[in-house]
Formats: sequence, C-alpha cells, structure tokens
Amino acid sequence: METGTEEVPSGAGPLDRYMTVLELVATFPDAITMSDVCTLLDLPKTSAHRLLAGLLRAGLIEGGGRHRTYSLGTRLVRLLHTSAEDGWIIALARPTLEALTAERGETCYLTRLIGHGVRVVFSVSPEVQWRSYVQPGLEMPPHAAATAKAILAFQDQALIRRALERDLTALTSQTRTAREAILADYAGVRAKGYGTCISEIDEGLGALGFPVRLDDGSVLYSIGLTGPVQRVFNDDLPVRIASLDKAAATLSRLLSHGSRIAKRP
Repeated sequence: METGTEEVPSGAGPLDRYMTVLELVATFPDAITMSDVCTLLDLPKTSAHRLLAGLLRAGLIEGGGRHRTYSLGTRLVRLLHTSAEDGWIIALARPTLEALTAERGETCYLTRLIGHGVRVVFSVSPEVQWRSYVQPGLEMPPHAAATAKAILAFQDQALIRRALERDLTALTSQTRTAREAILADYAGVRAKGYGTCISEIDEGLGALGFPVRLDDGSVLYSIGLTGPVQRVFNDDLPVRIASLDKAAATLSRLLSHGSRIAKRP
C-alpha cells in the first residue's frame, strides 16, 4: 500500500492518484513532463515519479525520463479501441471497402485487434461463395491469415507471444506452424509493408493484408482482399497492391479522426 505524502481528497485511495495522473497525460499528450505533474498536483518529486513509474509499468503511458514528455500507452489505446462500438468504424470504413471491392472485383474486409486476437469487423463481397471466409466476428488465424499478420507484425513482443501461445493448427499443407517461421513471416510484413496468405487457410484461397496505421503510430486495424490464388497473385498483383495501399491510407485518416470523435464526452 502506498504511503506517499501527497495530498488527496478525503476517501481517495492509490487508484485515484493514478487516475488523476493518467487524466493529466490524456489532457496534455506528448507535452506533459514529471515537473508539470508535480506542479499541477502539488506533489513531491518522489511521489510523482512513483505514480508515473507505475503507469509506465502497466503500459498505460509511455515516454518519460529527464525532461521528456509522457503520452498515452499502447495498452490503453488498444483498450479504447476494443471497447468502442463497431458502428462508427463500419460507417466510416464502408465506402472505402465498397469502392475497393468494385474496383478490384474481389472480397474486401476490415479486421481489428481485440485483446491479442484479430477479428473481422465487416466485409464486402461481389461473390457469395467467398463471404463465409470473412464473416464479421470471425477470428483470423495469427499464423496464416494475411490481415492477422499485417496487424500482429507491428505489436510488441509480449502481445505477439500471447497471440502465438495457442495451438497453431496446420490448416493446409502450406500452413506454417513453427514459431520461427511465423516470426519470419511477420518480419517480411514489416519489410514489404503487407501480409500474404497463399493457400495457408484453404487450398486455392489467397489473400493480401495491409496494416492501417493510425496517426499515433499504432496498428490496430488492417484491410484485406481475398479470392482464388490465381486471381489474387497474378500479373496484376502490383496494381492490386497499389489499390490496397491507397485504401489503407484512406482508412488510416478516417479511423484516426473517428477514434478521436468516439473518445469525446
């Protein structure tokens, strides 16, 4: 139990102190320093340091150090997006997905990081036969799905470890199940800028997955395109990649702004 000397409202406990500091960081992201926390809350330096260090360890804030500022941590950002309703996400992303589907003639879909798993938010498909592969709510295999690779490749090691600690089933003869091979796949995503699935979930089914990087640098969403391998990975692949890259950039702008609106009181 904390025994700090800082003044707190009657009845307030340690959690209230942490929440007060967290609220300050949220109010002044990338601007507030430990000195500011001391001044604004009238705290001794040792008490401010203890509270900020606790939030850092929990992943709720990031930054700090001598003369450095603090910002909200990736763990808290993930929590905010996980708790948000899908309605605004679908409303903002649907026009982009529909335009991409019409342009490329293949099933396109949006996925989202929830906890340490990746799930489909919604999909748009010109062909009924492919819809079952990307139904809303479906969890994408972390070792095989292009969109799961596109998100998980940009997460911290602790989250990746949790995502891969389950039994990784060999869904087809092309599925990689060795941890080293999967991590190499993730490294390939970071190098190329997108993930692939070539008959790794179903024989003959291919997919491309592009990360949607929000303006705070986090990757919580990805956009995918799926269809027969011979159609996805043919001579038009560079054009297809360019279309997905452009759509991912559009979604980055829309979802970044939408998330700021969703967090308003």
